[in-house]
Amino acid sequence: MKKAAHPGLYDPGDERPMLRATRCEACGSTFFPPLGVGCEVCGATPERLVSMAMPATGVLHSVATVHLHMGGDIATPFGVAEVQLDDGPLIRGMLADLLELDVIGRRVEAYWGVVRTDDAGNEVVEPRFALVAERGHAEGAA
Repeated sequence: MKKAAHPGLYDPGDERPMLRATRCEACGSTFFPPLGVGCEVCGATPERLVSMAMPATGVLHSVATVHLHMGGDIATPFGVAEVQLDDGPLIRGMLADLLELDVIGRRVEAYWGVVRTDDAGNEVVEPRFALVAERGHAEGAA
């Protein structure tokens, strides 16, 4: 069984990562992580925010390699990126592989990356972004 490393942001039961987001009915803005206090763009009340599932697909906006992580729970080096999602927001996420700057502008999609196994033997997962290959599937996705 898969469990979310960050509960409430995605459902690990989905075959491919779908992000839990909110969309404002008043202005159409989309937010991830989801908002609950009202629209930060137009000021609409919380009642105008609608929950939605958003595909974890988009275009690389920036990439970085982390060589020192103070938490100690993630092996270094690892890659992080800003991804302009197809459904609107610019988010930060983990990369499946280390990437160079020449990939900025390329399409990416997320797959489930195993962070650890918990005491009950469940895989604790989070979305990891990988380049989309010509055939339409993430390069290096497990």
